[in-house]
Amino acid sequence: MKSLTVSLLITLSACCAPGTTVVPVTVQFTNPAQFTDFQIRARDANYTAGVFASDVTAELTPVMKQKYPNGSLVLRFTDIDLAGRYAGGTKVTHEAHPARMSFDFSLADSNGKSLAKGSSRLVDSSNMSSHFRDPRRSQVFYYERQLLNRWLRTLSPRR
Repeated sequence: MKSLTVSLLITLSACCAPGTTVVPVTVQFTNPAQFTDFQIRARDANYTAGVFASDVTAELTPVMKQKYPNGSLVLRFTDIDLAGRYAGGTKVTHEAHPARMSFDFSLADSNGKSLAKGSSRLVDSSNMSSHFRDPRRSQVFYYERQLLNRWLRTLSPRR
């Protein structure tokens, strides 16, 4: 976890230096080894955290660039329950136990002014078969990325 923490700190300090481009999405974790169910490909939580952070960043960056040009979003996950979806490398569905994510977030404009801040808990209550035609549904974290994408698209700055 030390290397992951160090790289996150470097990213955060690089985004705020004069003359540099703002990093639109930063993903952090609070003790991922203690998350309810956070393991893919039979690897540990640190491996899963790296893949998850990369996938979520790739998913949310276009939304941030469109909705909040030059803005920044920090997501700090406090718990993730994948509901056994990726156990043993294959997707397993537990309809009675949907996936969920708990996180703190901070959204800022291009000047660093806070637009929104808080905590959120998302539960994937979507019908997995409704995504049947989407070829990306077999990708790891597809449903989690879609859930976060919908959340960000509906997030409103406080007035």
